[in-house]
Amino acid sequence: MRHVDALSRAPVEPPNPTKTVADLVLKVELDEHDFLTTIQLHDMKLANIVKILQGMSSEQATQIRREYVYKNNRLYRKVDDQLRFVVPTAMRWRVVRTYHDGMGHFAAEKTLGRLRKDFWFPKMRKYVKSYISACMECVYNKTVTGKTEGQLYIDTVKPIPFMRLHLDHVGPLPKTSRGNQYILEITDPFTKFTVLKAVRSVNTQPVIRALNELTSYFGLPAVVVTDRGTAFTSHNFAEYCKLNGIQHIQTAVRTPRANGSIERINQTVCKCLRASCVSDSDWDTAIRDIQWTLNSNTNATTKYSPNDLIFDVRLRDVVHNRLVQAIHDEANDSQESIDIRWERATKAIEAEQAKWKQRFDRQRKKPSQYQEGDLVVITNVAPSTGFSRKLEPRYRGPYVISKVLRFDRYVVEDIEGLQRRQRRFNSVFHAEHLKPWRTAAPFLDNDTDGSDNEEDPGNVPG
Repeated sequence: MRHVDALSRAPVEPPNPTKTVADLVLKVELDEHDFLTTIQLHDMKLANIVKILQGMSSEQATQIRREYVYKNNRLYRKVDDQLRFVVPTAMRWRVVRTYHDGMGHFAAEKTLGRLRKDFWFPKMRKYVKSYISACMECVYNKTVTGKTEGQLYIDTVKPIPFMRLHLDHVGPLPKTSRGNQYILEITDPFTKFTVLKAVRSVNTQPVIRALNELTSYFGLPAVVVTDRGTAFTSHNFAEYCKLNGIQHIQTAVRTPRANGSIERINQTVCKCLRASCVSDSDWDTAIRDIQWTLNSNTNATTKYSPNDLIFDVRLRDVVHNRLVQAIHDEANDSQESIDIRWERATKAIEAEQAKWKQRFDRQRKKPSQYQEGDLVVITNVAPSTGFSRKLEPRYRGPYVISKVLRFDRYVVEDIEGLQRRQRRFNSVFHAEHLKPWRTAAPFLDNDTDGSDNEEDPGNVPG
């Protein structure tokens, strides 16, 4: 019954050696059906080289025999005493696609490194870079490495209090017993004077009420700067600004430095609240003292307190501390006039701004420039779902640039006829959050061969 035991055992196949991509691409039978050889012979330029190697006379015969070898019905290029298969024009796209798409979408240098082990064709580096720039998977999923794009642009500060206001919301915070969950912040970039208002929501009406109260004391501003929160992008806020002749500047998406005058105050206010609040339900009672402290302390940039740049008299301290009040009552008023203080504060601000710009630009590179009608993809912020977002696409699009703004900002909209949602997409983005959309690599359809001084010496005759 030995045959029964033998039949119950599956035959063991000999192990197959691991094959590389080059083995699969170059796996051919040496007959008239050899695919790569056939393509080589149908490439007019390569066919001419083969004829010259087989004896046809040519002015370039000496150079061609020095650089090429025809062996086993295949044309090779001599590179560093090794033979590289010469890829016909019609096969370049397929070979590069195999080595890029099929091997993990690596960048140009790694893709080139693997290609050069087996293949050669003129201007290989330029071709590979052009192919990768048009790879859709890379466009959506790979971020730009190196220094971030974008330089720091600074508006000249006019030495006039409350001519320009910066607004922002902080929150949501724990809901207080009075129903407040947010802090509305309003600051003047010249004097650094700050107003803090505890509000229940980020609706437009609380913002308008706060502005009406502030402007009843100090007059209307010429410019207000905000982010793109719903309170500031609403129709009611646009109408309020239009009615009062106020220019409304909205910062680009995810560019908080454009509203930096108030972003720094956000951090200070949150730190003070954490240290001052006894209970989460009464943080809004500490707002008054924090606002007073911000406006009465000397600012590190201007070298004056905001109160000193607005009022020509020393204000009594509102903090319920008898020692502080006694010192303030006995202190002498400053002998400097308000005009001198404004002049010195302006020079101090300009000097500090120059330092900020130098420090910021040192870590950045010049941004890419776009024109109206250019197609781009924008950085994608995946919604929080409770799961890992590490493999989410880094960009989304494409979109079209409909308007070019100052300071490397662009209005980005849905492409006509390709609207993704019921509401048409329209927003402002800085160049650092954009990347060109490439529908086709311009070099891939160019059959012009020639020398590439970096890697491809010599010309291929045609």
